[in-house]
Amino acid sequence: MRNKVFAILFILSTVFLFTSCNDDFDEWGYVNFYIDPNSTEYYNLNVGSRGWEYFYGGNRGVIIFRQSYYDFVAYERTCVVKDCKGRVEVDESTHLTIFCPKCNAQYISVDGSPLAVKGNKAKRALFSYCAHYDGAKLFIYNCN
Repeated sequence: MRNKVFAILFILSTVFLFTSCNDDFDEWGYVNFYIDPNSTEYYNLNVGSRGWEYFYGGNRGVIIFRQSYYDFVAYERTCVVKDCKGRVEVDESTHLTIFCPKCNAQYISVDGSPLAVKGNKAKRALFSYCAHYDGAKLFIYNCN
């Protein structure tokens, strides 16, 4: 009886393990850096109300958006559409959307969620990194 219970539990856990992680995002990288966002080196972060800048790091790079003076968000530049593996870019005409030129997926720059438009292949949000601004330095790092 005990062997049957263990066998059933083993089979169920194996099935759960292999079926629950099919769409998990594993295309992120290690990030741990800081910048002075008010420096002239990062001019684009301070342009208008929605400044942004590309940075090295992560898997295919990092995009940082300035939402207000003290609020920043950082996203991995890898597109999260399954089997796409493209590098997302900021729509420079509006600065409000992020798109993947490879598969035409579109995301909202405020929170990285998929843009609700017809034909958008994106079903999940971009992978985000933690951003902490202490008034002088902006720290970007992995949240986990």
